[in-house]
This record gives sequence, structure tokens and C-alpha cells, in this order.
Amino acid sequence: MRIESFFNTTSGEIDSKRWNPYLGISINNKAFTVEYLAEFMNWATERARERAAIVIVDIIQHINNEVLDKKKPQGAIEKAFRKADEVHLLCDQAMSTLSPERRDKLIVLEWTDLVYESGFRHNLSVLRSEYTTNRPFREALQAIVRDNLGPIVQRLDDAGIERLTHYVLNELPELIAGFRHEGVHFNLNVYPGKIGSIYMQLLEFGFFRQLLPKLHLSGEIASVEAYGSAPHV
Repeated sequence: MRIESFFNTTSGEIDSKRWNPYLGISINNKAFTVEYLAEFMNWATERARERAAIVIVDIIQHINNEVLDKKKPQGAIEKAFRKADEVHLLCDQAMSTLSPERRDKLIVLEWTDLVYESGFRHNLSVLRSEYTTNRPFREALQAIVRDNLGPIVQRLDDAGIERLTHYVLNELPELIAGFRHEGVHFNLNVYPGKIGSIYMQLLEFGFFRQLLPKLHLSGEIASVEAYGSAPHV
């Protein structure tokens, strides 16, 4: 993997197996090819303290489908699961290239495998409450969403921005704390983009640091912006 930026870690720490890497797949992101997935799987399983994971972010994608594709709720959900099925096939193809030892250190999860864990549920409840009652937090998160959307923001109204902010709000417990599954804390977020910057941006605000003690944190987390070996465009 070609790492372009680090948050709270170094190449040395990663290579020394300090972390349990995971890759969250945004199912509409075309960067997740079989080649990229296979490279991540080999890279991550070699460096995992215990295990590495792939998370297929499926059900909450319906929010993006409703807002960006103007889908009705049922159609948005159906599209999300169709795309998730395609991603599962890509993961299967990539996993078929791994040695048995590497496959044993890798787990492929769906979003629902994360959200029912007690720590995730607690943190999501806290963050949703803060979003409703804490105006600075709400406005900061909406501003981050606007900044990350780029030119597309010009064709969205305030209601659309609000809906897309809830997509990020649903992901925020994982961005802040990683996640636990079967006793393993997956704590190194790997992504071909600056998804970790959302948490870094929030940490700049005093009001966000004040709400962190309300959350259940399993330990340190880190993130890297990581691309395949071939230069990306």
C-alpha cells in the first residue's frame, strides 16, 4: 500500500503490528477494485496484531441514494443492497488470491455487524443526542459535510445537507473509536481518501473535546490514507 498521510501512527508502528487494520468500503466508490482489495488484504493481514477486517457499509448507503440519486426510500434501500452484493463478489475474488494463513486473519463484515455492539450503540446514542441539542456540534458537522461534497453541494438544499450529515453521524462512532468484533478492537482505519480527516477536524473544536468523555472508547485509534501501489489519478 502507498500511504500518503497518517493520523496518530507511523509506518514503524504499523509494521510492528501495533494495530488491527480495517477497511470500510463505501459501496459506490469505484476505487475498491479487486486489485485494491487484494493488496489491502495482504498488506493488512501481514501487519495485524490479531486480525484485519473489511466492513461493507451497506444499509446506510440508502441515505446517499435518496439524496444524490433522488431515489424513493424503498428503491434507495434496494439499490444499496444490490451494490453491496457486487462488493461481496469483489471481496470473494480478492480473498481467493490469499494464502490460507492470510485468509484466517481476515474477516469480512457488514454494517449491521458493528451497530449492535454495546459500545457502538452507546456512542451513536450520545452523538445523536448531541447533534440534536448541541448547536455548535451540529453546525460543525454540517460544515464538514459541505466541504467534503465539493461542487455537488451547489445542487443540494438544506434538507439534503441535513440528510447527508446523518450518514456521517451514523459513521462517526466508528471514525472516533474503531469498533469491536468477537473480542478484537479494530483500530486502524485504512481508506483511499481523507475519511480520517472528519475526526481530526472535529478534534479542533473545544465543544467536541468536551463531549468525548461521554463516549465509550476502547483504546487508541489511528487512520491512514492509503492507495494501491500504482499511482492514483
